[in-house]
Amino acid sequence: MSATVVLKDISFKPKSVTVEAGGTVEWKWEDGSIPHNVTFADFNSGTQTSGTFSHVFPTAGTYTFSCTIHPTMKGTVTVT
Repeated sequence: MSATVVLKDISFKPKSVTVEAGGTVEWKWEDGSIPHNVTFADFNSGTQTSGTFSHVFPTAGTYTFSCTIHPTMKGTVTVT
């Protein structure tokens, strides 16, 4: 199982996704020239204005992420 989050209009769309353990989440930059990053406690995407970033979530739990450039951009990955 996988999920996709789009970075657009200075927000994560959707803000929360759910995948099964071993699932992948992909983030897609679609906000023109506005830079964003996807930052978790232990890893991050680096700052980008285009492209994608993927991460496999092997362990069940709830993982929060944010864009450190835009503090209102926050989201959650729930792994079942």
